[in-house]
Amino acid sequence: MPATLFEPHPVTGYRFAPGLHVRVPHEGGGYLVRTNSIGQRCRHEPTPQRPPGMFRILVFGDGCVAGTGLDDTERFTELLERRLGNYVQVLNFGLPGSGTDQQLLAFRHHGRELEHDLLLLCPQVENILRNLEGHAPVPSADPEADPTAPPLLPKPRFSLEGEELVLHPPPTEPPAQTPEGPAPPPSLVRGILRRVTTEVDKKVPGFHAFARRLRGIGYPEEYADPQQPAWRLMRAILHAFIGEARTPVVLAPIPTFEHVDGGLAADPYLARFGEVAFETQCELVNLLPRFFDEPRSVREQCRFARDHRPTALGHAMYADGLLPHLKRYLP
Repeated sequence: MPATLFEPHPVTGYRFAPGLHVRVPHEGGGYLVRTNSIGQRCRHEPTPQRPPGMFRILVFGDGCVAGTGLDDTERFTELLERRLGNYVQVLNFGLPGSGTDQQLLAFRHHGRELEHDLLLLCPQVENILRNLEGHAPVPSADPEADPTAPPLLPKPRFSLEGEELVLHPPPTEPPAQTPEGPAPPPSLVRGILRRVTTEVDKKVPGFHAFARRLRGIGYPEEYADPQQPAWRLMRAILHAFIGEARTPVVLAPIPTFEHVDGGLAADPYLARFGEVAFETQCELVNLLPRFFDEPRSVREQCRFARDHRPTALGHAMYADGLLPHLKRYLP
């Protein structure tokens, strides 16, 4: 088994190695990773023209879209394809560890010229932090790897100069060293803190969520102010993504599970994404109501215990939330 699932790529920094067929150890029991000829974890080959009679949807996001921890058939993209009908083809461009910046670059490199009918953007809300970073935490196929300290791969990033996006290539130097080793990106640090908090919360179920809800805490804090630099960068990336699309766009930000638990206020990020949807005339889908239909005991089963990515049940909830919106675009 290879020590890594990824290889360097001149545009996106890294990608899945093409032609993979490997089983990856995971707390959920392991999962099979198969990739196509351009390094997508997708069972379809991205032909320039869509197959005759097909309605083709392109989906971009990070590991929540790629389905880290799950077999292909359990991911929401495959669930949508089956439930929308046998004339619908969904191409999954999910890239674990990526920011929305890399997802835009992947669209420009591979997706924009593919004939398609709908673009579905699913930025995990923490992507706002990854856009600032020069290295990305990615899953490993190494059975000895520590899931709380995934490998870091160099990635490109944008900066905002005035209103213009300026692209910076991946760094050639490794991340800054600390006495204990490489300094993880801020989003990874926050993820580790959340895991610690989860362990504490097990002793008093619901207390942490209740306390945060009382204080009205939003996360990431960068969504609180429309002039915050990290949000202005994210907004510019989304505007470029939607502006370069030649088809309708559905924007469906993926919440953290602290939002799903009700412990974090979702209003800040929903307000910012809502502004983008209004400015670009695309559709915004809020995935949280489908989770809130379920009791907390069910919502807790929607994520893995350690890596906090969605389980098969979590992906089924995503599919439930998206299905009625996507149906409206079908002929």
